[in-house]
Amino acid sequence: MEGKMGCCMECDEAIPYDSDECPECGLEAPVAYRWYRESHEPAIIKAREDGDSTVLADLLFSAWYDAGSLPDYYVMGDLYRELNAVYRENKMHDRLVFQLCHNYSDYEQGSREDGEEALALVKEIGREDLELYVYEQIDGFNRTVYHKDPPEHIASRKAELYAKIEAGELQKFDPEFGPEMWVQI
Repeated sequence: MEGKMGCCMECDEAIPYDSDECPECGLEAPVAYRWYRESHEPAIIKAREDGDSTVLADLLFSAWYDAGSLPDYYVMGDLYRELNAVYRENKMHDRLVFQLCHNYSDYEQGSREDGEEALALVKEIGREDLELYVYEQIDGFNRTVYHKDPPEHIASRKAELYAKIEAGELQKFDPEFGPEMWVQI
């Protein structure tokens, strides 16, 4: 790819696409998107073409997870938007709520609107297990970052939901975060 330019994931400088090390900051394998195009994109394109939304969602999530490990914020942002669109279109509510809450609680890149959207969605679809999950994620973030307790109406609602769990009327939604967390076995 002679002459083609890319951006360094670390320092954001324009660098040759085939760089093995950033000449500006020294990051190894620095070119944003290069790893994605080489390791994930062909399978994602095929899943899009095949119209298999579950496989597409699994592949996008795996690539998004890998992007966060690097971190490649260029890819993370694009995949986050596409993941949310696939989840919404296919009513993958568990996945969408997880993704919105995860983004809400990202200290550097987070979005308050995502937490509000997650809460509105779970109330709309009537999923109390997801409602409790949203409250826990928002409360955990607010306690950690702002050292704030939840408002009384949220604390009492959480107590109601925990009482339902104790009574066996509700099962807690508690996904284990990892690259294969949604893959059906």
